[in-house]
Amino acid sequence: MPIGASRRLHAIIDVCLAMMIAFAMVFVGVTPTYAADAAGKSDTTGKVSVSIESGTSTVINGTDDYTAVVTISNGTNSMLASGEVKVLTNPKYSFSSSSLMQSWADGSTADARLRRLNTTLASATVDSIEAGGSRTVTLTASKSSGNDSGNDNNSGSVLDQFTSWGAKPLNITYSSQNSTGDAVSAGIHSFVTRTQDGLNVGATPQLNLTMALPLTESEWQVSTNDVQNLLTHDQSATGASGTNDANANAEAVAKSTTITSLTDRQRRNQSALAATLRRHTAIQTVADPSYLTSFSGTPQIAALMQPRGFDLAFQSQTASTLPWKEAGLTDDLWNAGTAIDLYHDVTGDEKTTPATIAWQSTASWTMSALTAAKSQGYTAVVAETDYDADSPTAVRTSKMVVPTDAGDMTVLTPQRDLSSLAQDSATSSDAALQAEGTTAGRMARFVAQSAFYQMERPYETRNLLVSFGTGASANTIEALMTQLESCSWLNLGSLDDLMQAQPSVSGSDAAAHANEVPTIEESADNPNATTATVERLNTQVLSLRDTYAEISRFANTVLAKAPTSTEASGASGASGNSNNNGSTGTEEDSDGTDQLSEGASRWVTSLRAAYTDLALKSFTDSTINDQRLVKAAGRIADGLFSGVTVAKPDSINIVSQSASMPVTVGNSHPYAVRVRLMASTDSDQIVSSSGQELTIPANSEVQSTLTIRVLNSGTATVRIQLQDANGQPVSDTAEAKITSVLQINDWSGYAILALAVLLGLLGLWRQFHRVKDPDE
Repeated sequence: MPIGASRRLHAIIDVCLAMMIAFAMVFVGVTPTYAADAAGKSDTTGKVSVSIESGTSTVINGTDDYTAVVTISNGTNSMLASGEVKVLTNPKYSFSSSSLMQSWADGSTADARLRRLNTTLASATVDSIEAGGSRTVTLTASKSSGNDSGNDNNSGSVLDQFTSWGAKPLNITYSSQNSTGDAVSAGIHSFVTRTQDGLNVGATPQLNLTMALPLTESEWQVSTNDVQNLLTHDQSATGASGTNDANANAEAVAKSTTITSLTDRQRRNQSALAATLRRHTAIQTVADPSYLTSFSGTPQIAALMQPRGFDLAFQSQTASTLPWKEAGLTDDLWNAGTAIDLYHDVTGDEKTTPATIAWQSTASWTMSALTAAKSQGYTAVVAETDYDADSPTAVRTSKMVVPTDAGDMTVLTPQRDLSSLAQDSATSSDAALQAEGTTAGRMARFVAQSAFYQMERPYETRNLLVSFGTGASANTIEALMTQLESCSWLNLGSLDDLMQAQPSVSGSDAAAHANEVPTIEESADNPNATTATVERLNTQVLSLRDTYAEISRFANTVLAKAPTSTEASGASGASGNSNNNGSTGTEEDSDGTDQLSEGASRWVTSLRAAYTDLALKSFTDSTINDQRLVKAAGRIADGLFSGVTVAKPDSINIVSQSASMPVTVGNSHPYAVRVRLMASTDSDQIVSSSGQELTIPANSEVQSTLTIRVLNSGTATVRIQLQDANGQPVSDTAEAKITSVLQINDWSGYAILALAVLLGLLGLWRQFHRVKDPDE
């Protein structure tokens, strides 16, 4: 066959194949919708999507109508013609395992019975949708009227066909055509739950759910003005009345100093959250006692967590390898006793002592971490990772008792899937592409999953812990709790109920499990525990150590000590008498002999309190927050030393053997500082005096002078720096140019000048009186 003819034949074959494929796609688009097709498989571009919105019914209760609010989004560049959306189901179907429910939520059809859901629960027409647009429709299945169920028997309502209680599959499909006439379809998998209402079902124990909310904050803001105000705040007037109460109050205020704050958005959410807690008293709040101070009114709590949500597990795992104590971070800052004391300070109620439960941050609760938490007074810990069994067996009570060297420690483990949904997160990445991509879809899954857990072992009493997470939204909590409070198969119990429940694992089995929990450096299951995270946290501790050391150095070797007798007067507040009317609050220097004034001591206390607050709050699961707070802590130390300055002197010209160079030293702090003025030059022929000690009052400047001595004419650079009592630099170096033109201006100089004149006159005399040679 000629080459040209062969090419034409191949071209005809290719065209025919393309036409056959096009016809096949059209036929696929008009055939009955199967679950796999409706899950978005026929929409190869993935640009047309279906989502369910707020207002969608999560249950069918035998009395009320069923409603689905569905949004169709057209992400293509072609208009979609008028189409139809359907909610397909099988009222008789019951899920047999959690893995099968997850498979359905992910968009798969592991059970052959799920491949064709031929009961139409509700349907509606969707008007045309412009390219890039969307349209929301409401579908309703009415209890009072008939509905086309897709079966032969159309009498009565389709809702009457739900005669068994539990989770039921939903397949929400959309079908239409684009502007070129091509079929377009998309869909998602979801759930609806038939309640026990109106059904002849035997009485079984309710599934106990403990809905726990860790009441803390992991996103704090610190402004430059906050740091500046801390560095310039005069504490002297706080206890000026001289009474015991005034001084004690001033000391308490200094110890509670913080420069962190909430944004307006956070405060609005906090206010909404407080209102939600008042309406839904079943929520079990585990509160950070320091966070409670930011509320306008103290909310009801069930237990206390460690102050500032500090990562106690990470600290215990690295206690022997990282310089925690050198960073000023010791166990007494986060133990259970401190948490209770802070709570008493906030509420003023000394009689109430809540339970103390340490909440997991980034690191996992290893055996050493459990031992540390127990030894620090905590009765239980909440383990978000590593303790929830990943197995096909039925869920168990979320409690384990682990024997440690410090005593038995209760480990509470939030149920993984329910907690993910409560935290407004999908149970998997595939499920997020289905109905769990919206809050409404996640709520439907939560209700259905909880019903399945009750049906798994209907005659067994179990207590499951559900965590709302640290970033909980008030709206999500409100919506979910409203749904759960109407679920008759659930008992929303208390945290104390869970603590008193029979543990699912204890003794040697629990100890073996705890011993297998990896440290943060070994962990592979904890998504927060990456190598970068470990390096960041290690670097963070080292940075905080350096910051704390600088704050202590400034307090001990730069701040001026107070006289031991009378309080010096004046606005500087540089010195003061440690009177007997209150806490002395002294800060000792290196030799332990001198003391700071009361005001200066309280100022240092406030500096350290603000630093400690930043440091503890910087160990959360928020990388951005942690770095921001560590930098803010560093700005405190930097600001202390940058507040003591030496002004750049003017360059000088010297025409004698010595001269004075004026130097201005400033102090922007509210208390006096004492420094040593040091100077040096880069020339052996021009030298300066050095080592002068200066006391600079608060918010003042002092003038001093350096004596410059010149041995020879030339130029040199003088470098001036302030040092502390131990000879360490306090300020940056200031430089000035010195130019020397040595001139004679004393008696020896006059003598030399006179001799030179005499010699000159003698030379002239000889020149005029010499006898000439005969031949000259």
